[in-house]
Amino acid sequence: MYERPSNLVFEGGGVLGIAYLGVLQYLTQNDILMNLKRVAGTSAGAITACITSFNLPFTETKKIADTLDFRKVPGKDPFPDLLKLSKPAWNELEKIFGDLDCVYRLLNNYGWFSTEYFYHWIKKQIESQFDPFKKLPPYTFADFKNPYIHKENRPFFDLYVIGTDLSYRSSRIFSCETTPDMEVAEAVRISMSIPLFFEAIELDEDYFIKDGAPNIYCDGGVMWNYPINIFDSITFEDRNAPALYNQTLGARFLSRTKYHEINNLLDYIKNLYHSQMRIQQDIFDNSPEDQARSIQIDPGDVSAIDFDISTGDETYKFLYSQGYQAARSFFEK
Repeated sequence: MYERPSNLVFEGGGVLGIAYLGVLQYLTQNDILMNLKRVAGTSAGAITACITSFNLPFTETKKIADTLDFRKVPGKDPFPDLLKLSKPAWNELEKIFGDLDCVYRLLNNYGWFSTEYFYHWIKKQIESQFDPFKKLPPYTFADFKNPYIHKENRPFFDLYVIGTDLSYRSSRIFSCETTPDMEVAEAVRISMSIPLFFEAIELDEDYFIKDGAPNIYCDGGVMWNYPINIFDSITFEDRNAPALYNQTLGARFLSRTKYHEINNLLDYIKNLYHSQMRIQQDIFDNSPEDQARSIQIDPGDVSAIDFDISTGDETYKFLYSQGYQAARSFFEK
């Protein structure tokens, strides 16, 4: 394995992404990221990639990540239309449908939970890396490539975020090359929006096909959860590296086949989502080249959508440790 990769890729995995902090700690402690140029990720991996792209010392990266309140990520923000209802009407509908805001969101925005909290959180983290006297938010992929407007004129690593365009039934790469004018916070929000669990994101502007029609986007993991081969092109070749494959290092989660109960709608959504992604796991299992360049993390029995986690609790510590140990095992085997 090429020990100082040019590219770093993170798989999607919901709250399991906490483990990536452990991976990053090991990589930075051992100077493995000294030649890093590009980062890519899907879903939770896109969040990690975005924060990593700031090119900060690891302690600062961890501080940023630890400000995320996982319990607030699945939001239940009220809809303006529903606020017009009288209190008796609201109470009656709640008796029939349960959580009325979530039912309304599912029917209108195609997802049970809101992503507003996360969107504002990631915007705040991005804004903290820019000089507002040189440019005000929102900040785009083109802005990420312009160190003049960054704090301390610090260059960022090139960022690539994966989303799914449901309107065209295709995977999309959001980056400076493909979507220079797109807000990065919006791209990361799209990438983490697990279908049906989180609301879908509608964009009036199509960055790929100029037909004027709005596009519906959701989690990039639907089609490309682990974009380990995103940089396998002559475009990204580092001529100082021994081979194209060895220029990319990835981090992902081990997957086990086991029985999962389905007792409610959220259980059904979770199992449906993981079932349709199983084909991606099968492709990885039959690719020795990708396995050879992947740090594989054992998440134990922690669910990717168990948001009942707080920074420093036992689950957090477990995932963090699993990431660190997986990285160490990968390089010391």
